[in-house]
Amino acid sequence: MLILQVMEVKGQMIHVPESNSILFLGSPCVDKLDELMGRGLHLSDIPIHDATRDVILVGEQAKAQDGLKKRMDKLKATLERTHQALEEEKKKTVDLLYSIFPGDVAQQLWQGQQVQARKFDDVTMLFSDIVGFTAICAQCTPMQVISMLNELYTRFDHQCGFLDIYKVETIGDAYCVAAGLHRKSLCHAKPIALMALKMMELSEEVLTPDGRPIQVTFSTMWFE
Repeated sequence: MLILQVMEVKGQMIHVPESNSILFLGSPCVDKLDELMGRGLHLSDIPIHDATRDVILVGEQAKAQDGLKKRMDKLKATLERTHQALEEEKKKTVDLLYSIFPGDVAQQLWQGQQVQARKFDDVTMLFSDIVGFTAICAQCTPMQVISMLNELYTRFDHQCGFLDIYKVETIGDAYCVAAGLHRKSLCHAKPIALMALKMMELSEEVLTPDGRPIQVTFSTMWFE
């Protein structure tokens, strides 16, 4: 069952002398197409030159533009989120490359260039191990060992950046760094010595799962 809404009409009264009657000429007071259709009328029922017709058409055009704007804003927000997510993933990829390779090599790989093998004449390397690591692993859970190593190596990594030393590899409790490898230097032995002293200091700040300070051993090599 169709329920029609009350319709308000505006217009003017005209006297018709021939029939001695009053004629009312009016238009519905609506500004939206759905309001017009809700009263059982259509746009074709309104005269072409009636201002009400123009009001309705302008309203519908504004409604369409508003809907388009909302869709565009939604699409823009989606694109911005996608771009932000892409930039975050890009940063993760770059950070991963720079954490694995020297800076110049990582940059070449990121730019899609072919990296040529190189020979370095003077390099000093440092190798470290945790004293009693096998016994520590036997007494602790895997997650406790991972947490301990993560805390220790995070401190070591920060010191590598401070001394401009390249971290070559970490395997288990073995930590290997080099100076003069990622950047040529005439005094590459000095930062390695400073790194060893700092690693001894930092290792004492990290405790094993049973509450004992970590002890580390070192060996250094000078290649030429």
